[in-house]
Amino acid sequence: INAEYGNLNVPVGAMTRRKLANTETLVEIRQSVRGKDVYLVFSCTKDFNNSILDLLMVVEAMKNASVGTVTIVLPSFPYARYDCVSRVDRCPIARLVADMLQSVDCDRVLTMDLHTPQVQGYFDLPVDNITAEPAFRDWIKELHLQEAVLVTPNPEGTKRVANFSESLGMQFAIVHVAEDEETGGSNDGRHPAASLVGNVKERDCIIYDDIADRCYTIVKTAEYLKQQGAKRIFCMATHGLFSTESLQMCEASPIDQFVVTETIDQHENMELYPKLQTVDVSHLFAEAIRRVHNNEPLLTLFKL
Repeated sequence: INAEYGNLNVPVGAMTRRKLANTETLVEIRQSVRGKDVYLVFSCTKDFNNSILDLLMVVEAMKNASVGTVTIVLPSFPYARYDCVSRVDRCPIARLVADMLQSVDCDRVLTMDLHTPQVQGYFDLPVDNITAEPAFRDWIKELHLQEAVLVTPNPEGTKRVANFSESLGMQFAIVHVAEDEETGGSNDGRHPAASLVGNVKERDCIIYDDIADRCYTIVKTAEYLKQQGAKRIFCMATHGLFSTESLQMCEASPIDQFVVTETIDQHENMELYPKLQTVDVSHLFAEAIRRVHNNEPLLTLFKL
């Protein structure tokens, strides 16, 4: 947060949020926000449910303090993967999160790399979905990986990887990993465990995804690329959730380096997984905030 606001030459507002003995949360705004345009930068922890409730309480406290406008800056949007009803007994939780944010009358939402852009359609207010691609572009150039092959670990990410690779003049490939083990189903052996579209033999590969959570598909993709003759294997993802035993899986995989942004704090994960590194996206959020505040377009910010 300090880095984001430092680029804007704006001090961080004074607010306290503390847990009471009975586990309830108390929020206090410690300075006047009357008539002000407030940009509430709220990084959700792995405890998404409590994070969302804390966020709602902060916005409500600001509304009670007669704030002018509130823009919620959510670097990682909670439940973004659950945007549709895959089964009749499940609800689209992303829509529920959108409804909750609108229930406290926030004025705008700024987030990064939504899993599916259609989540924006759940809102009746402006939602700006910026991308981490400029930060990843700089990382690729820093490591001189322009000759590598960008790889999507699932067909759903083809458009994202194709557009990014085209902007960098790089080749891309598609790997489809059978998800039987991940979903608990049994593989009857009639279908291959993975398939590849593209050429990766004797090439460095960069697996590119928006979310790294259980990492089953990412690790299986890395193993399959190695079987197909790939040299070094890198992985980059915007949001590093790293649940369950994902870090142990990545450590035992052929991945040479794993890079994520800091939309979710990674200090603990980096101690557990030495190959994990982060790229800074605070300057992207700072510039996006500045442009939103000055009614300037965001599109030109992300032209590669």
